[in-house]
Amino acid sequence: MVSDKSCPGTRTIREPRPEYINCPDCGKEVEIWTDELKATCPGCGNQVLRAQQASCIDWCPHARECIGPEVYERLRPGIEEDLSATGSPLNVLRREHDRVLDNLGLLHGASLCLQLGSLTPDSAVRGKGIEHLTKVLGFFDKDVRLHFRREEGVLFPALEKHLGVEKSPTRLLLKEHAAIWQDYGQLTEKLAQLQDSGNELSPAVVAEVQDIGVHIAGLLREHIKRENESLLPLATGLLGEKELAEVANKWKGLVSK
Repeated sequence: MVSDKSCPGTRTIREPRPEYINCPDCGKEVEIWTDELKATCPGCGNQVLRAQQASCIDWCPHARECIGPEVYERLRPGIEEDLSATGSPLNVLRREHDRVLDNLGLLHGASLCLQLGSLTPDSAVRGKGIEHLTKVLGFFDKDVRLHFRREEGVLFPALEKHLGVEKSPTRLLLKEHAAIWQDYGQLTEKLAQLQDSGNELSPAVVAEVQDIGVHIAGLLREHIKRENESLLPLATGLLGEKELAEVANKWKGLVSK
């Protein structure tokens, strides 16, 4: 176990401090403590998620023991939370973006575990890295795939009715989706190689996972920033309540596969 004095992750949780984030719905400042994942906005009452950074919870095999099982379970990224049943469609997309960013921390943790595991044969950290990478890719295959289908099959066409295909920013976003899936496919191939490698990790494969992980994380952060700052405000201005209700209704028939 890492001592409290040398583990910044444990100190942050055991000695929490407040962070302040503007609510994406009403703009009011929301106080969220570092030992919590979210808080209720005092202005509009919606749930606001704290921006997540990679932490010991993502990769350290001693995290549960250090901070306790209750806190460990509470602070893990809530990828099982069903956000589709609350809020307007645009708010749902914004919250799903937050979930993607949460999982980038887990992807970084997987890379760290694999790097450490490649240096120490039979290390438990090796298995943790493969486990984390499997979870992240499962999240992509289910949640991100559904998120993209909501955009590509429903929201983007609704915007193109107002803007026309040529003037719509959706063309660029579709290209970014394709680039993200290309990296996902490469990570899936590397995971299969890691699972077939037995007790020895190939440093070359681990390095490739690191490089692809950094690349896809950069793509996703830029893509999400573009959608949060440009696409969603544009949709807010163009789509009326009736159109948003139609978007939400069409989503009900979509599945991840």
